[in-house]
Amino acid sequence: MLYKKKRKTGRVVVLLCGILLFAGFTYGYMSNNKPLNKPQNTSKLPLSSNNNYPGSNIKTRDDEKVNNEDSQETIENKEANINETMKVVNEESKIVFNTLYLKTGKTDTKKVEIPVTIVGANLNQFKEYIEDNYRDWEIKGVSLRTASLYKEIDGYNPNYFIIQNKDGYIAVYKINKEGKKEVYEVTDISISTLSEMDKLKLDKGIIAKNLEELYRIIEGYSN
Repeated sequence: MLYKKKRKTGRVVVLLCGILLFAGFTYGYMSNNKPLNKPQNTSKLPLSSNNNYPGSNIKTRDDEKVNNEDSQETIENKEANINETMKVVNEESKIVFNTLYLKTGKTDTKKVEIPVTIVGANLNQFKEYIEDNYRDWEIKGVSLRTASLYKEIDGYNPNYFIIQNKDGYIAVYKINKEGKKEVYEVTDISISTLSEMDKLKLDKGIIAKNLEELYRIIEGYSN
C-alpha cells in the first residue's frame, strides 16, 4: 500500500517537471521571435554621398585607394621626368676652369654656364664639344653635370698686385688677364733706406691679392 502511494507521487512530480519545461521552452521561443521595432522615416535618409549631412565627408577605403594610386602615379611621373633630364646636358650643367699660376702657386677656379647650343646633348656629344673647343686645356673629367678643365700658367693670378724695386724706388705692378705684369704705379719711396732683407723681398716681388693688402704693405714701407 505504501509502495503504491510513493509510485503515484513520483508520477505527479514527473508530470509537473514536464509541464514546467514545456512552459519555459514556449516562452523562450516566443521571446526570440518577437518582431523588432523598425526605425521610423528610413525612406527620408539621404542616399547620395553628395548631400550635406553628418558623415558625408567620410572617405571610404575605395576612395583612399584611388587617392593613393593617383599620388603614386604622380610621384612616378616626376621621377621619370627627372631621370630623363639627367640623361642629357641641361641648363644647370657647368664648365669648370681650374688655373694654377706658378708664380704664386695659387689656383683660380671659374665656373661658367654651358652654351645654349649644347643643352640637350648626350654625354658623348658633350665630351666631343669640350675636346673641340678647349684644346689648350687638360680635361680632368666630363659628366652630364660638369666638365672639369685644368691649365698651368707660368705667371701670376689676374688682378693680383706685385710690389717690386724699379730703378731704386718701390713700384707696383698689376697682373692682367693673361697673367702678365703691367705697371700700375711707381712710388716715391726709395729702397736705399730699407734693410737688406726688405731689398731682397722687393727684388723677388711681394704679392698683394687686392688693393687693401697693397695699401697696407706700401704704408709699412713709407713709415
